[in-house]
Amino acid sequence: MQRQFFFFSEMGYNAYPEEEADKYGYTSLMFPNSIFDPQKARDLWQMFLREHEFASEMGFDGSVCNEHHNNVLSMQESVNISAAVLTQRIKGTIALIGNPLPIHDNPVRVAEEIAMLDLISGGRIISGFVRGTGIEQLSTNANPAYNRERFEEAFQLIKKAWTVPGPFRWEGKHYHLRVVNPWQLPLQQPHPPIWAGGILSPETIRWAAKQRITYLVLGSALEATASCREIYHEVAREDGWIPGPEKLGYLIHTSVMDTDEEAFEMGKYHYGGTSAIGRGKSTGGALTQGTGSAGASSGPHPEWAAPPGYISAEAKQGAMARERRMSEGTYEGAIKAGLIVSGGPKTTIQKFKHIIDRTDPGYLTFWAREGRKPHEATMRGIELLGKEVIPELREHKSALVTGKEVTPWPEH
Repeated sequence: MQRQFFFFSEMGYNAYPEEEADKYGYTSLMFPNSIFDPQKARDLWQMFLREHEFASEMGFDGSVCNEHHNNVLSMQESVNISAAVLTQRIKGTIALIGNPLPIHDNPVRVAEEIAMLDLISGGRIISGFVRGTGIEQLSTNANPAYNRERFEEAFQLIKKAWTVPGPFRWEGKHYHLRVVNPWQLPLQQPHPPIWAGGILSPETIRWAAKQRITYLVLGSALEATASCREIYHEVAREDGWIPGPEKLGYLIHTSVMDTDEEAFEMGKYHYGGTSAIGRGKSTGGALTQGTGSAGASSGPHPEWAAPPGYISAEAKQGAMARERRMSEGTYEGAIKAGLIVSGGPKTTIQKFKHIIDRTDPGYLTFWAREGRKPHEATMRGIELLGKEVIPELREHKSALVTGKEVTPWPEH
């Protein structure tokens, strides 16, 4: 396949007073919504949407949107609404990463909404599914112990709703529906491409390989991502098939500016998520608190990110998780581990060539906006990615395919 490049932004509410975050020690779940300012949020939405539009104008293949609840990390309370807006604002593909299936009591409603999106967009939707964060489990009163069971059953129900003519009845362990007969079906047949997004959960990687769907690694270190690929390919070999690059996606923090020095400074907004460059703790950032299925911005309450029953012992204590914890201590360590790519265009190109050589992702998503990073800097980074970085990377063939020497990781 031709490698594709996407733009991603959490579109987080970055207008909260930092002294309030310091006072509470967290910015999720119990962070009082009296702090929220609708006028500032309105302006932020327009800024974020303009950044997505600009990425499309600069030649990105599409955009990724997501969903979080009770968290300043993201204002996207519904990934499907975000996607609906983007269908009217950008030209490319819109990937949903994704609908948190375990918190939905009617998965058929999810199937219907995605079908609507696919029809409205003219078949430009990728349907990503996620388990959701621990915070989502607590805020919706969903039992964390049933998270994976509900995720897998909801997935099967949605897929059947798209592919098996209705009406039919569904009687599962967690879902009971007398009539499954969605009137609107996706334009893409038999259904839109399906991704599963996650952070270093061996069970989810193996499950995705069994389903033969794309696994999207969310903001993880390079070596851990390479391990994800190995697990996926091992399961595929056991099942008698060979995955291509289209079965792996990699979403990674990216700070590109005109010089390495500028990019290094702007990258600190990604690592800490605030305007207080170099602070010792995070008040809303993504890397130091964890993202995606691991939770985010939980502060001093780790049980919010991982309530009992939500994460298996293997996922919590395995080699990939240990590597992530070791690399998250400092900003410099995060750069070295590949948790964030920082540099001018030439440095960025070399780093991503190394990443492609090690992991060969068919879909590479630049997490190019985070925290209180200035809009002007974000736009410049998008421009450099679109005009200089992406064209170079489109031509680069992975060493995993060519057998050539791996491009070195630059030091700066």
